Amino acid sequence: MTPPLVAILCGRSPAERYSTHRGYISSVVAVGGVPLLVPCGPDTEPRTVELTVARCDAVVATGGGDVDPELYAGTVEAPGVLMDVDPERDLGEIAAVQYALAHRKRVLGVCRGAQLLAVMGGGTLVPDLVEKGITGHWDEERQHEPVHAVRAEPGSLAAGVLASVERVNSIHHQAVADPGQSLRVTAWSDDDVVEAVEAPGVLGVQWHPERLSSLDPRHLAPFSWVVNA
Repeated sequence: MTPPLVAILCGRSPAERYSTHRGYISSVVAVGGVPLLVPCGPDTEPRTVELTVARCDAVVATGGGDVDPELYAGTVEAPGVLMDVDPERDLGEIAAVQYALAHRKRVLGVCRGAQLLAVMGGGTLVPDLVEKGITGHWDEERQHEPVHAVRAEPGSLAAGVLASVERVNSIHHQAVADPGQSLRVTAWSDDDVVEAVEAPGVLGVQWHPERLSSLDPRHLAPFSWVVNA
């Protein structure tokens, strides 16, 4: 039986390199998938990305810089709030996810990926949690350890992938404000920041399971879900 081929969408970081966290690759491999890095940026037309996704069985939209606020009519009051906005990456990833959903391929969005899923459905984001008076969600120094509690709606997909996990890591300054028309919120942090959104065949998580899975195999669950459709 041929292992599932999983498209792992990645952007530019730094600008001269397409890259993503190694944990995405190792997590997909650990659950029996074959990872395929798919660059999204100025060197790849959206149609090229679609043709690549067409050969894959599932898609993972990874973390990274902020989604362009022009896509969700966001308002940014502080000029220094936005981080690494890349409109060309947005266009490529939107094309990839739209193609995947139209062809019934599962999609997992992580951090930025979850936010992009919400924006695609007409949702909006909190431009900066600190500006809103919410702190404690950007903890990169402890990226490989749980830092806050998470709770999920009973019976939801988010509850299924969390299972016995009660705490997650946190490396984000934005969050989903409105999940849009196609998704619903199914998990929250202990201060009510959105931690998961979902729909049939779609899951977005605000935490970073790819940075926890090597230390705690319970965090492979989101990858197991997207790979083993």
